[in-house]
Amino acid sequence: MDAAHFDIFINALIDELTPSPAPEDDVVRTLFHLLDSPRRVVDDGRLLAVLAAAVRLGNVCDYVIAQAVAAAERAGIPTRKRLRSGAQLLTALGVAPAAAYQAARVGRAAYTLPALTRQHRLGALGIEFVDAVGKGVARVGARVELSDGERAQVVRTLMIQTTPSGVSKKAREVAIAQTAAQSSQGEEVVPVADNADLNEMTLYQNDEGRVAATLDLDALTGEELFAALDPLCRPVPLPDGSPDPRSTDKRRADAFGQLVRTYLSGSGRPTSGGVLPHVTLIRPATAAMEAGEEQGVDMLGFTGPISTVTAELVSCDSTMGTVLVDQDGAPLDVGRSERLFPPHIRKALGIRDRGCAFPGCGRPVSWCDAHHINPWGTGGSTCVDNGVLFCRCHHTMIHHSGWQVYLGPDRHPWFIPPYDRTGPEPPHLRSHARRTLTSMPTAA
Repeated sequence: MDAAHFDIFINALIDELTPSPAPEDDVVRTLFHLLDSPRRVVDDGRLLAVLAAAVRLGNVCDYVIAQAVAAAERAGIPTRKRLRSGAQLLTALGVAPAAAYQAARVGRAAYTLPALTRQHRLGALGIEFVDAVGKGVARVGARVELSDGERAQVVRTLMIQTTPSGVSKKAREVAIAQTAAQSSQGEEVVPVADNADLNEMTLYQNDEGRVAATLDLDALTGEELFAALDPLCRPVPLPDGSPDPRSTDKRRADAFGQLVRTYLSGSGRPTSGGVLPHVTLIRPATAAMEAGEEQGVDMLGFTGPISTVTAELVSCDSTMGTVLVDQDGAPLDVGRSERLFPPHIRKALGIRDRGCAFPGCGRPVSWCDAHHINPWGTGGSTCVDNGVLFCRCHHTMIHHSGWQVYLGPDRHPWFIPPYDRTGPEPPHLRSHARRTLTSMPTAA
């Protein structure tokens, strides 16, 4: 069989899939009619049979592609085409890069895994599963030396799993068990997943001023990170009861920020430069210089320039520090004890607000910042009646959106949702601690 036979089969299949008017005779119904206008119950068996055959055909075709690209590499075709690998040869033929590298990887490993390759050739296994088993065997082989019999046993163990992720997990279990057996014979080997010496973290600031990070952690540290983030990642419905609009990644990033702020709020941590580490806001002495001169910009100690709105957010938080500097950057005043909410006022705010006061939130007091309702910079004082507790998510929202907060006649926070000033003002919302089923303003 060569490419001509494949072309005949492909053309016949394309003919079967070509759109055509629905026939009255059941005998001349093509595959197109079956897929385009299936008949309930009558076509169930035929559809299921076509689906099973198509899956098997796809698996066999993937096998042919993997073996063909491996054969092309052995024949030196990529080199003569001035390509570096068979994967690039597939990519040039229109295969997606990830699928191309997967096919090349499966093809190269085929001769070392005969039982797995045989099942793939028969169409019983998909290429994703075959690739997962191949990578799993390679992972075990990288930890301990395997004989042919041991490799065959590992393949059998992995092939009875049901999903590629299950194969990967089982491969790690086998690798750890093999390593432990080797260690018991006097050779101390630390599994890669448990080796804390391999931990790495990159942290850098991009051109926009945002900070990006990557982590590579051992299993235990990773488990601790998951455990720390998990309770902070729960979705928080909006005040009207609609689902939390934040994506999973956004909620995870917010949770990580909360971990950092909780750490900075504690006292039992290492010092930095003789003082407990904290966020420092560097603020120019004047918001704007004389006409024609450069305007002063607020800055953070590590990450540099920030907007005025973010600077106001920093100024609200009791875990932050503000340094007043002149236009040359010389400090004029360090410290903000009169700006911050002292512990006894924060305690009173906690008793009143019972956590984040934003409607529908209620995150614990320990997660919250103390926010000045009337900003300090415009004459607001640091007192219970000018304070409200917000988690960082809603603290940021208050500073960056059209939400308004004020202290009502009941001496509890009330909220005004964003609205078009040309229209009527929307109903005001009580704080989370004052949720009630009535709209009566005097309701508890």
